[in-house]
Amino acid sequence: MRYSGYERRPNWGNYFSNNIVNKLILANVLVFLLEFIFAPHFIRIFALTPRDVVQKFYFWQPLTYMFLHGGFFHLFFNMLMTWFLGHTLESVWGSQRFLKYYILCGLGGALFSVVFNFNSAVIGASGAVFGLYLAYGVLFPNNYVYIYFLFPIKAKYFVTFIALFQLAHGISGPSGIAYFAHLGGMAAGLVFFRREIMSTRFWVRTRRKWGDYHKNRREEWEQQESTKIDSILDKIASKGYENLSSTEKRILENYSRKHKEDSE
Repeated sequence: MRYSGYERRPNWGNYFSNNIVNKLILANVLVFLLEFIFAPHFIRIFALTPRDVVQKFYFWQPLTYMFLHGGFFHLFFNMLMTWFLGHTLESVWGSQRFLKYYILCGLGGALFSVVFNFNSAVIGASGAVFGLYLAYGVLFPNNYVYIYFLFPIKAKYFVTFIALFQLAHGISGPSGIAYFAHLGGMAAGLVFFRREIMSTRFWVRTRRKWGDYHKNRREEWEQQESTKIDSILDKIASKGYENLSSTEKRILENYSRKHKEDSE
């Protein structure tokens, strides 16, 4: 018997089209296979070599380098963290914004590599991944992450620790790890959030100042109106209502009508 309404096989097309994190992981795996087949020429062309970017105008390298990796475990751990952190962030931001942030952090890692590792070739998605660390720490500062899947620590402290760790090792001297690329990814993430925070604060301050301006104007107007009414009432007490001018009578009538409407 055939059940046409039931699909036994997984729909891999939908699996990879539903979110950008899966596509990024798939792209990194495919590039790793190409890298394995066509190395070393493939790496020489697409890895980030700052000197080649500046002198030979290899303008694509700041983007392509983040899809190359130095070995299986380099790829595995970067994609593992992209999986864990990326799905959470994409669910909050949406695919388009997440991709924008991911690429921005990767470019931040490239920029720091140009500045601090001008003569060294750099590969890997670590700059982007460290940007994801930062984003998770900013958005979920009190969530717990587990170091080596055993030791719990709040995300905000974990992100601070790894940033200081990267800085300390980066300034200690040359090594086989692109610590400054990691810091560049985190720095780009800070720029991303700083821009949003400043923008939000700007509008909050603007609205507050605008509200305060109108509030002060209203209070000033009400004070002036109260002074006028007191003066008119004093005149009525001393000279009588019939001696009010037409303008004074109109002010008094408007004031009475307004208070009647407010009381209703």
